[in-house]
Amino acid sequence: MPVVEHLEGQWREWRHARVAELTRPYGWTSLVAQHWLEEGSAARELDLLPGTWSVENGAVIFSPPVHGPTLSVDGEHQRTPVEIVHGRNQSFGHGKSVAVYYGIYEVETIDRTTDSGSPIFAVRVRDPRVSAMKDFSGLSAFDYDPDWRIPVTFTPTPRDDIRAITVEPGVRETTTWIGTLRFEHGGSEHDLTIIGKESAEGVTPVAHVRDLTSGKETYGAGRVVNLEWADDAHQRIDFIDFNYLVALPCAFTNFVTCPLTPRENHLDFAIEAGEKRPRHDVDRVTTFRA
Repeated sequence: MPVVEHLEGQWREWRHARVAELTRPYGWTSLVAQHWLEEGSAARELDLLPGTWSVENGAVIFSPPVHGPTLSVDGEHQRTPVEIVHGRNQSFGHGKSVAVYYGIYEVETIDRTTDSGSPIFAVRVRDPRVSAMKDFSGLSAFDYDPDWRIPVTFTPTPRDDIRAITVEPGVRETTTWIGTLRFEHGGSEHDLTIIGKESAEGVTPVAHVRDLTSGKETYGAGRVVNLEWADDAHQRIDFIDFNYLVALPCAFTNFVTCPLTPRENHLDFAIEAGEKRPRHDVDRVTTFRA
C-alpha cells in the first residue's frame, strides 16, 4: 500500500476537483427543470424550451417552431423534427447522445420507468448561471484516515438490471448489479452489492451505501464511492477507500432521480470518512405526475 503522505495528498487534490466539479457550467447543480413525457402522448410545449416535444417508439422527438429560435443539436440549428437521444450524463459519459443547446441552456433526455414498469422519459434543462452562483466552500469532509482504505474481495455475478426506487416518487431508475464486495470491519465481515456504471472507459464499479452517519453527519439518502479495477479483465477489486464517499446529486438539486440505497448496503456502523452533509438541504419537489 502507498505511504500515508501519498494517499492523503492524492485525496486532497481529488477533494478540490470534486468541489470544482459541482460548479461546472453544465454539471449537476445547473439543473433547473425536469419535464416528463410518456409514450404516445400528444406533442406539448415545455417551459424554457422552444417547439413541441413528444415520444415516438421510445424516442424523444423535438419539433421546431415554424418561426423563431430553435435548438442547436450537435452544432446545427434544427428546422425539422429530430430525436434527442437519451444519455447526456455528466458523470459517466454521454452514450450515443450529442450536445444540445437552446441559447445558454443545455438540454438532455433520460429514460426511466414508472412503479408499474411503464416507460417514461424526461427532458432536463441546465442553466450555467445557476451553477455559477453556487457556493460550496462550506462543503466539508472528514479528515483523511488511512484506516478507511480497506482490503476487499470482489465476487463477480451475472449482470442483473434492477428497477430501483428513487427520490422521485413514482419513478424507477435501472441500476445494474455486477457483483458483491466483502470486507472486514470491527471484527465482522460485511457484504456490499456493487453497481456497474457505463462510462467512456467501460464499466465503473460503484458502491452505494448508508451507514449510521446517514441523515446526521452525512447525506441522508446515502453516499457513493467509485472503485478501481485491479485487472484488465474487470474481475478483481483490491480495496475500497471510504474517504472518497460523496453525496448523491440529489443532495444538491431537485431535478434528478437518484436511486435509494439497496437494502443490502445498509451498514450497521458509522463511516466517519468521506464527504459530510451539505450545509443546505434541498426541498424535494415532485416533478413527475402519474
